[in-house]
Amino acid sequence: MKNQDTHLNEDQIIRAVVDEDDLTASERNHLLQCFTCQREKRAFEQVLNRLGEMSEELLPSPRRRFAPDAQENRSLWRWRPALAVGFVIVLLMIGIWWTSFFTRVQENGSMHITQKMESDQQFMAESTFIEDYALPNRYIDIIDNSNNGDYDDYYYDDEFLEFVLPL
Repeated sequence: MKNQDTHLNEDQIIRAVVDEDDLTASERNHLLQCFTCQREKRAFEQVLNRLGEMSEELLPSPRRRFAPDAQENRSLWRWRPALAVGFVIVLLMIGIWWTSFFTRVQENGSMHITQKMESDQQFMAESTFIEDYALPNRYIDIIDNSNNGDYDDYYYDDEFLEFVLPL
């Protein structure tokens, strides 16, 4: 800033008010030698000071001291019992649901097992009957009519099997 006609711009004036160390050495020298730039700096400082005074004048006076920590603690203590009761109710509801759910699952499981066992027993009885009386009734009549429906005494020899199943 060798030329005295070149003055500091607005940004440089603001930096000079905030902290003169932000300016370069040549800008600081210019500010020390230039009365115009010094006057602009003082005018800007006065504007800032006046804004500070106006904000203090317009600020409402507090009726009581503001203590956010004390207020938060007081409201938290007020809600803590309600939160605890709510938490206990939720736990009870989960416990009741859990118990009823697994009771139903166990009942359904045991009922399913009982039904399966009954169907298995019925299947085994039918399989045993088919095993004992493998031939249809009309073939049993061909073999022997003398037993009067008692099929336990039948003996199938090779001749009969060839008659039924010719090879």
